Amino acid sequence: MTDRSAIQATAPESRQSVRDPYIDEIIGPGKLYETETVLVSGVAHEVFRGAPRTLADIYQVAEALGDRTMIVNADQVFSYGEIFSRAAHLSKRLKQEFGTRRGTIVAIAMANSVEWVVALIAITAAGGTAALVNSRGSAEEIVHAISSVGCDLAILDDERTAMIEGANSDGGWAKLVLSPDKPQTRSKPPRKLHCEPVQPIDGAVILYTSGTTGRPKGALLSHGALAHAVTLSKVMGTLQDLIYERESGNRVPADRSSMAGPAMVLTPMFHLTGMLPVVRGMSLGATIHIMGKWNVDTAFDMIETSGLSRIAFVPTMLFDMVQSPRATPENLAALRHLAYGGGPLNMELVEEIRRRMPASVITNTYGQTENTGWACSLSGKAYLDNPQSCGWACPTVDVEVRREDGSRTDIDEPGELWVRSAAVMSGYVGDPEATRETLDAQGWCATGDIGKQDARGLFTILDRKKDMVISGGENIYCAEVERVLF
Repeated sequence: MTDRSAIQATAPESRQSVRDPYIDEIIGPGKLYETETVLVSGVAHEVFRGAPRTLADIYQVAEALGDRTMIVNADQVFSYGEIFSRAAHLSKRLKQEFGTRRGTIVAIAMANSVEWVVALIAITAAGGTAALVNSRGSAEEIVHAISSVGCDLAILDDERTAMIEGANSDGGWAKLVLSPDKPQTRSKPPRKLHCEPVQPIDGAVILYTSGTTGRPKGALLSHGALAHAVTLSKVMGTLQDLIYERESGNRVPADRSSMAGPAMVLTPMFHLTGMLPVVRGMSLGATIHIMGKWNVDTAFDMIETSGLSRIAFVPTMLFDMVQSPRATPENLAALRHLAYGGGPLNMELVEEIRRRMPASVITNTYGQTENTGWACSLSGKAYLDNPQSCGWACPTVDVEVRREDGSRTDIDEPGELWVRSAAVMSGYVGDPEATRETLDAQGWCATGDIGKQDARGLFTILDRKKDMVISGGENIYCAEVERVLF
């Protein structure tokens, strides 16, 4: 059995390749996951053998599930067959009426809904690239986001349409309104989805990154990057199941494993954390529960009736849950996996989890839109022993800390984190200068985050590079000041 309690220091030259010790039990020749090397734009990347390489590969498997329940949204229930038939009708309409084809950029500016999912499938199946616009922005912000990446068409819901028309905003692109009250294709005869031929390097979606200053930039994620991120999420789910079983002594029921349980969308789908669970759910044939707005009672309803056993949260959500009168020992014990990102948890909340959910596995994952959400991760006892760390580099992902001159830092020396994997973005749409500043010729992506790596290979984020204050020649990390004040 792998022992994670006695993690040894590693030589400086080998720190980059250090992974969670349990990884070797599931990845390797003859094991559950095998890897191979492929060339992506001339750069060698490690990917998972036999895994999907485009969204079309995922759609083909998902569409065949037919009557299996795909989406539950409030009182609406849709099967895989219904959703893909609706997407097939819309995709045909996009091609015939709006000329959508390979390389066409089509915006989606809608709240979380069934129509949002249908639009994503339809656009990418037609060969287009879906620009996922912040539906919570102002009319001016929505119009700017759509226009900034060169959209030919925007798919809107009723609320966004009224906002844009009310502000007399018009970006010069065509509009298509999908209203949830009038499901345009549910009554039409079933149609099979036709996916136009695409390559892994072709653009699939554009996600907007806020950065620290200025307007959001559109990060282009390829089919290959998204498909690899989906497979990597399965691998990490398998790892978390293994950690739960080893550290709790309990078995994960087959119907509640990371590969079988329901998916829950808690955040806006225009974020990576809202969109990726949808695609991952499709790849697994899972039932995807869409929550338009966070509601703690809905979460407990799902625990009690749908078999929900893992939740990806922000700290406020988990605080709501542990404070709820429905937080019985049985309900809390059902949550085997608690996953979050974006920064360390408050230690008081960690202690609450230790006390009331002792068998649950907490996972802290570090990633960005630019690397499709996966860079480092840390779970279970290793996390509890190192709660400020964001973990080891994920499998198939290279992470290193660099000085300003590009050289690698020494152990515990702060520097900028750089990430390389098959899931790294292609670039910022319409912004070649920002792309050059972020990506290098060897496939590395500058995160803009200051961090360090210790002798065991664990990474810790210290601050954003642009937020750092220099006083008297000393670096002052704003994030550390904020933690002390908190």
